[in-house]
Amino acid sequence: MKFYKTYFYVLFTVLAGCDSASYKRPDHLVKHIVYVIEHSMQIGPPPAVNTDTSYLETVFEMYNLVDVRSLDSSIRVKLQYADSTNFLHRDFYDGLKKAYFPCEVATRIANAQYFLKQIDSNLTLIILDAARPMHVQQMMWDSLDMPPDQKFKYLAPPWNTSLHNYGCAVDLSIMNLSTGKLLDMGTDFDHFGKLSEPIFEIHFISTGELSKDALENRKLLRKVMQAAKLNPITTEWWHFNFCSKEYAAAAFKLIK
Repeated sequence: MKFYKTYFYVLFTVLAGCDSASYKRPDHLVKHIVYVIEHSMQIGPPPAVNTDTSYLETVFEMYNLVDVRSLDSSIRVKLQYADSTNFLHRDFYDGLKKAYFPCEVATRIANAQYFLKQIDSNLTLIILDAARPMHVQQMMWDSLDMPPDQKFKYLAPPWNTSLHNYGCAVDLSIMNLSTGKLLDMGTDFDHFGKLSEPIFEIHFISTGELSKDALENRKLLRKVMQAAKLNPITTEWWHFNFCSKEYAAAAFKLIK
């Protein structure tokens, strides 16, 4: 078996990992090393396929969504609603281990990882939430035991679609590979308070409630995500959008 080391652009990876019928040209073409096999002979039984164990795997495949790690396996994934350690204390994703998006969205996230690696190869993006079906949104809403007028502070109601329901939003942070720990962002993921809102960062820097290191880490996350054309919001440091809700409704399928 002979291996040839050659250079391709991320466009090659996307075409290999995404459904070509739904593929759109990415905004950034990122150089990667790819090994091409000239010849191989299989001996013995085929290797076992490493598939996810969640029923959502089948759901996402029906919508032609892409596992982002099929484009860049260095991206880490730890979905916060795939176990009971989230603020609702319930596993809503049936132990899902992969982060799914439309091909165009996955491409931009892979590019954001490339930009981060160019700054510091010891850092990696870690995805905390990705595509979220509407039926899961309903389950989350129903599980929160509080008056409806208070639920709005914690969850989007199921009748008001979120970009997560199209796979057009991502929640994520940055991990230090040497320590295995997330960078300090000033709050945990899903912190329901003003300290987690970028719009109040200057105020909390002045009061000392947000450290300069945490602010710089947030800025780094925004820098690489915006370089890949994924846009932050003013209320959650971890949340980035691919597009507007109107564009998502016109261009993508609502994941039910």
